[in-house]
Parts: sequence; C-alpha cells; structure tokens
Amino acid sequence: MNFREMARDPEHRRSFEKLLYLAAQHGDADLVAERLSWGIDPDCRSAKKGRTPLMANVCGSCPSAATVRALLAAGADPTALDRAGLTALDYARRKLARLQARPRRAPRKSPSLDENDQLQLSEEEQAEMDRMRGEQPDLGPEFFRVWWQERLRAARRVFNDPDQVEQIVSMLEAVGGRG
Repeated sequence: MNFREMARDPEHRRSFEKLLYLAAQHGDADLVAERLSWGIDPDCRSAKKGRTPLMANVCGSCPSAATVRALLAAGADPTALDRAGLTALDYARRKLARLQARPRRAPRKSPSLDENDQLQLSEEEQAEMDRMRGEQPDLGPEFFRVWWQERLRAARRVFNDPDQVEQIVSMLEAVGGRG
C-alpha cells in the first residue's frame, strides 16, 4: 500500500490528516504541498477545536502565505467555521491586530545561521551528528541529507512575521473568506 492509498484508507486517514495539520501549523509550505499531493483532504479538522489546516496555519506561530496559497490551490474552504464559529480570516485579522499593537522589530535571525543564511552547527550538534554516524553507519547519506535539510528549514523559520499575516489577510479577503 502506498502513501496515497493509506491517506484515503479510513484506518490510516486520521494519522495522515494530523501530518498535514502539523505541517500547516508550522508554516511549512513544502511539506503541506507534498502531503496534499497524497490526497489528504485540505479541509480535514482537528478533533478538539474543529480547525482546518488553513486555520492551524494562521493560529500557529509561523503563519505562511505560501502555505495558505498551497491549501487554497488544493481546494481548502476559506469560509469554513471552527467550533467557535470563526474562519481562518477571523483568526488572521485578530493575529494581525495583536502584532500591529506591538512595537515593530526586525525578525531575529537564528544563531544557527551564518551571514549567508547557511546552517552552521554548534559544537554540540556537530558532535551529536558525528556520534550518530559512528553508531549507525547504515543510515547512509540520504538520512543525513534530509536531516540537514530539515535542520536548515527550522533555523530559517520566522515566528509571527507581520508581513506574512498581512499577505494572508489580503489573500483570504480576496477569495471571500467571510468575516
């Protein structure tokens, strides 16, 4: 059984929906697009609050216009309501108001990035990577390439960027996100 079949299988579907939801919540547009390509419903809901991945992105700490674009392109419903009766646009407007009420600061750069925005491991991280290579030589170069890619993605993440939230509000207003 491949990913697409598993994503549609009632026995596994909820686990795959959680993967999409988490990727959206973390503002990872690439992972969202990949998981949507598996056939996961872009309007799946969280069990607790009934939020969609679109809402999860806006409510998360890393709202991403690229993630919202990917979800909308896959057919996500911007007018969907959660259990509180709110849409993604409602949440985006609230977040934007909170961010605009604070003094504007330039986003801080991760200490893991050098002046060219390339990943620079700390001594501890490098020692851990060397230890893993020594203890598990069967992991192979692909594991470490993916690990490096994910670590770089995490270091480049920007938290609650007002520019991203402004873009999201504009995008959702343009598609009639209600609110």
